[in-house]
Amino acid sequence: MAIRIADAQRSDDLVQRHIALPGVVVELCAFPEVEPETVVVKEQQAILSLGLSRLMPGSFGRVAGSGRAPFVRFGALGFRPAGVPMEMHVSGGAFHTLRCRFEEARIRQALGPGPLDEAALAACFDIRSQAMEDAMLRLAVEVDQPQTDSAAVAQALVTILLIDLKRYLAGTMARIHRHRGGLTPRMLRRVLERIDESGPPPDIDSLAASCGLSRFHFMRSFRATMGISPGAFTQQVRMRRAKALLAGDERRPLADIARELGYSGAPAFCAAFRQQVGHSPAAYRSLLFK
Repeated sequence: MAIRIADAQRSDDLVQRHIALPGVVVELCAFPEVEPETVVVKEQQAILSLGLSRLMPGSFGRVAGSGRAPFVRFGALGFRPAGVPMEMHVSGGAFHTLRCRFEEARIRQALGPGPLDEAALAACFDIRSQAMEDAMLRLAVEVDQPQTDSAAVAQALVTILLIDLKRYLAGTMARIHRHRGGLTPRMLRRVLERIDESGPPPDIDSLAASCGLSRFHFMRSFRATMGISPGAFTQQVRMRRAKALLAGDERRPLADIARELGYSGAPAFCAAFRQQVGHSPAAYRSLLFK
């Protein structure tokens, strides 16, 4: 039976495992089936989170009270500053996340004492940083399978994550100016939801049709918005999901992962993964779980 997300947050068995570090707690969370709803959330602590399950289509958010601001699609990686009310629509379902809960002193030391501006807050819903996602995945492994030196590894990873987060938020305005003239927020949200669906990725023509654009106009507009082609972005999304699946269960057969991602079989998945990541899936797994 689905429950409200606020009730899920208070569940005693929400946090499966955790590592407590100076100024931050890193937690693996398993959310039960939650209801579709729109809520306003104001976090007491700053939270950096990475979804370890497939993204829920139709989930998006914005800073509460900014009625004219468009809703932004939730990405796999997001940041919620403490004390900032955020209006979020959750489409419902069960999901797993890794989250870092920061004490005020730790986050102020990393990001500075001032509040984030409007553009930076909007960017928090969908942080597109492969380096940060990889660091969060490694952090998830250290929490899930702790060793004697896991606290030291986790501390180093958190330090790197905070440096990368500061760089990412500082570059928000530059990315906005660079990507002007692209898809509208509504078009982009529709396209990203299609790309996030399980199974084989949608083709360019169907994505263009969902926006009411010609193939050429769509490809030009998508590149102006995201900085890369639709095909390259779609491959990035599949590889991001592949990494999360590989990190989530070191015994899961590659054929199962390939099927979930829409590949014809394990060989096709392994070839695509090696081309994008530089390692085979098995080698990537061994790096995570060594």
